[in-house]
Amino acid sequence: MRLLLAVVSILTHSIADPDDCSSFINRLPPNITISESTPSNTSLLEVNVNATAASTFIDQVDFYIIPSELSVFLLDHFKSLHVGNKWLLLLQKSIDVEYIYQEKNKYVLNNFQITFLCESNTKVMNVSVIDEDDNGPVFANTKSTNCTISGYTASSYREYTGKIETSPGGIEAADGDVTGNNITYSFLYGEPFGFEDYFIINPRYGHVNKTREVIEGDPHSFMMIIQATEMSTLGRTKIAVLEVGVHENIPVASSEVKANKAVLLVLQIISGIMIVAFTLGFAFIVHHRIKKHIVTPQVPDSSNTSKFDSMEAVTEDSFILENTIVLTETNQMNGGSIKDTKP
Repeated sequence: MRLLLAVVSILTHSIADPDDCSSFINRLPPNITISESTPSNTSLLEVNVNATAASTFIDQVDFYIIPSELSVFLLDHFKSLHVGNKWLLLLQKSIDVEYIYQEKNKYVLNNFQITFLCESNTKVMNVSVIDEDDNGPVFANTKSTNCTISGYTASSYREYTGKIETSPGGIEAADGDVTGNNITYSFLYGEPFGFEDYFIINPRYGHVNKTREVIEGDPHSFMMIIQATEMSTLGRTKIAVLEVGVHENIPVASSEVKANKAVLLVLQIISGIMIVAFTLGFAFIVHHRIKKHIVTPQVPDSSNTSKFDSMEAVTEDSFILENTIVLTETNQMNGGSIKDTKP
């Protein structure tokens, strides 16, 4: 009987409401699980405390997030609250795994820790986070036609068949959840009627191929709605618009001719030799023409010297005669006479 009472006393003491920091910390569970769908203001933990003793220690309870770089994203999601004889840990705001993934350099939030403190007592609690399928596919490399629908454009030519290049990038979608479900592609709708006779889409990669030529009487403008579907239980979808214009002529692509380096070197040497030969030939012709047109002055010989002497004598006599006539006229005007004088 005494043994039974002792066992009951021990059990009663062990499950009694915490009345100090040590007993409170020991009452906290080592693990909890939260999902993205857990609503706001949900009580994650509830610990009954001794109503009389609670006021002496409950206000000293504190906690922080590990790793510390997640505190800026998660600390305001949690709040401790003392109501009557209960201590509560509330989820103030739902956890969005995708938001943290985008804001924290693609950090995938699977779990983290909450460390509780009360005086010198500590307790580390592991928190697992379930990423739920709450986001549909997201198209990349697009220009938005409005706030919800993504858009692509492309152009092709009548005779061309094959993969068409879309702008501003390739048609590509990814699961909006970090879980990363696979995506399939299909045509949901298109204009004009019969557009699928000209185009097909690769269900795995999203590539759109032009399958036949467009002739004079065929439509030259096409609009197609592409649907991306995630391979999940919910099968969420997203659509994008593709507009394709078909033109008449195929542009002639200029091809580069890559010459052999040795051939280029030989051609350069031959060109250099031809330039040097032309320069030398031109110089020779010019020199020959200049030499041909130079006239050597002729010096009169001794037999003709007398002619030059007689010419000089005649010139001198004419000069003396002219001076004599001038002097005579001047003297007569002054009333004088001319006297013969001999030198």
